[in-house]
Amino acid sequence: MAPILSIERWQVIEQLVKQSIIDDKELVFTLCVGSYEEIVRGKAFLLNESLQSFLVNHRVIMAKDIVAVNYPETEEDALVEMEAEWYDFF
Repeated sequence: MAPILSIERWQVIEQLVKQSIIDDKELVFTLCVGSYEEIVRGKAFLLNESLQSFLVNHRVIMAKDIVAVNYPETEEDALVEMEAEWYDFF
């Protein structure tokens, strides 16, 4: 279940997204939609501050559904790069 979206929590999420836009970095969003957990990874764009929503990989993410927002781990990036190299080999 997603935590309650307080004003302070929204400000922290909003600041993290704005900083990732400035730094041109991807974020990993852990969402709770309905009763399902979903992970969305990509570059976020602030879509609508009044609706508290973001656009990530052509998908609108509502702040009320966000459980966690993190920068991707470097180990994860290395695995993705290795997987891409493997596909390029064939």
